Amino acid sequence: MQQNQKPLLIIDSRYTLYDMRQKRAYKYNAVLQKSFLLLQEHFQIQVIFCHSKPNTNDFFYNEFQKNFKDINSRKLSIQELKESQFQNQEILIVTHNYEQFTLTQNYQLYYFSSVSQKLNKKKELELKYYQLNPKTKFHVSHLQQVMSYFSKSENPFCVGYYFYPKKFNELVQFDIFISNSNFNYLPIDFRFQNKYQEIDLLFHKIMDIYKSKEINMKQDEVELFQQNYDKFTTENAYIPVIDSTECLDMLIQRDELNTKLESIIVSPEFQKAVQEHHIKIMTPEQIVFNNNDQPQDLSNLKYPLIVKSKQGALTANCHIMAIVINEKGLKELFKHEQFKGQLILQQIINHNSIIYKIYQLGSKMIVQKRKSIPNIEINNFKFDEGFYIFDTQKDLFNNVSQCLIQVDEGIHECSNEAQLLKQIELLSSMISKEFKLHLFGFDIIGMNWEFYIIDINHFPGYKNVENVKELFEQLFIQASKKKDDQIQK
Repeated sequence: MQQNQKPLLIIDSRYTLYDMRQKRAYKYNAVLQKSFLLLQEHFQIQVIFCHSKPNTNDFFYNEFQKNFKDINSRKLSIQELKESQFQNQEILIVTHNYEQFTLTQNYQLYYFSSVSQKLNKKKELELKYYQLNPKTKFHVSHLQQVMSYFSKSENPFCVGYYFYPKKFNELVQFDIFISNSNFNYLPIDFRFQNKYQEIDLLFHKIMDIYKSKEINMKQDEVELFQQNYDKFTTENAYIPVIDSTECLDMLIQRDELNTKLESIIVSPEFQKAVQEHHIKIMTPEQIVFNNNDQPQDLSNLKYPLIVKSKQGALTANCHIMAIVINEKGLKELFKHEQFKGQLILQQIINHNSIIYKIYQLGSKMIVQKRKSIPNIEINNFKFDEGFYIFDTQKDLFNNVSQCLIQVDEGIHECSNEAQLLKQIELLSSMISKEFKLHLFGFDIIGMNWEFYIIDINHFPGYKNVENVKELFEQLFIQASKKKDDQIQK
């Protein structure tokens, strides 16, 4: 046997590599590709396909072969696996069913859990596992977390987490959920109560359970999840939460959020800074409009407008907006299903194609200046329909430029940026304090001496932010210390 032989990583393909509830639509994604590249540097890998249904097993095995030709994979029955003998001295197994997927040799189990597993069976296995392993370091929900095998620590700070797959994949790329000598990360499923699971802090984006298109969770499971989350946070009030759902509720309705922001802006503390820096930051004029297919008076509106859903979160269309230049365009827009119900009609703020993206991560504020939409003038609008729908998560400048006859490609720099950034820093600090948020972002647009804050988003992507892993770890410790101080008082 080679002296420097890598540990053998045996992966149960079921649930670990795909979502069983969407198995026919499953596509191997780029994140999984990166995970395998990383794991190959440290492990010998063996992926086992052992579905009880032969057709299902063949389907996924063939799909895997197409996408991962360099990864060793085999079709084995559970019994054949048990009878197999491997030459490696160190063996790791990743499986959701540790009672079934076993070897006769010694191995380190990584218990894998996915929200798409059958709930009753998952509950049974997880409670049994934690009863035997209350201080576990080997409960994961993503393959890349197996890298924690190389970190040794007796009692690391334990972070319990819940994130839906898309957000979790983003964070895994920052190595945030890889347990190390200081931090241990454990997935939490609030569809059932696990009294054996011990954590020091809860880190989540639980509101995403209401995004039905992104979460494979039945309605009764969503309700159960919320009930158990509420019960857990009530009974364990000493455990810090990043961020509490009570705080997040204030961000959901855009009109109520705007009112809250206005109260911050008119406060004596903020107005004192306005006098000092000579820069105003305001909220744009807007109204709430109920598009319920009933005749309504649209004659007093000022154009051009931005039209967006009243809910700033929890809906599939919250990133879909429209530019409207006249009453005809608004009436036509209202025929689209995406723009039914309660809407925000907001004045368009021309801002010379500059947008300041503000990210707050704990006590750290990050500012990124980016290219934004071009200035919108009614006489420069291309489409006779009088409106243009766009997605704010895509390239804003190029996207919105499609609706204009002529586009100013230049970016006109802000001459008073230093004063503006000081004002933004104060505003972000006040938002964090007022809303009791640790993770949020907002946009600042405008020109000359007048600027506007546009929405607040909880837990942005932190794209291109440096040292994200370290900033999150600092936040965990700061939040825990703050909670301890509150309890002692």
